[in-house]
Amino acid sequence: MKQKSVGQAFGSVLKFNDIAGQLIEPNKDSIALQLDLIQEEYLETVDAFDNEDRVEVLDGAIDMWVVVSGLLQKLEAMGYNVEEALKRVTDNNLSKFPSTANNAENSWNGDYTPHFNKKHQVLVLKDKNGKVRKPDGYKPVNLSDLVPVVI
Repeated sequence: MKQKSVGQAFGSVLKFNDIAGQLIEPNKDSIALQLDLIQEEYLETVDAFDNEDRVEVLDGAIDMWVVVSGLLQKLEAMGYNVEEALKRVTDNNLSKFPSTANNAENSWNGDYTPHFNKKHQVLVLKDKNGKVRKPDGYKPVNLSDLVPVVI
């Protein structure tokens, strides 16, 4: 997946939501509707996965991306700084990977298995299920200044 295609698709979702009037004064009810749409698409995708319907898994994954994009667009229309939040969260996620084993000493307990990613020259800490874990000293991202003040 290329960044350009993601940006173009986000623009298409924005155009859809603009045409549909979804971004005019979004409120608690319109956010609740968007969350319902996300849940509906998620459950359909899980069902497709369980039934090994690969076409519907792809369709569901794209539908989830579309409705999550719509949620972000509504939040932005409400005054949230979504662009900065995306940057902070994605940069913060990359901070989960210590650059060398020396920097990662004591960065995991016995439940995590370290894997060195040669391409990016970083250590990846994973639990027994394969989930990437945070190293010791990891600092969570702060988004509080990106949320609008209610007047």
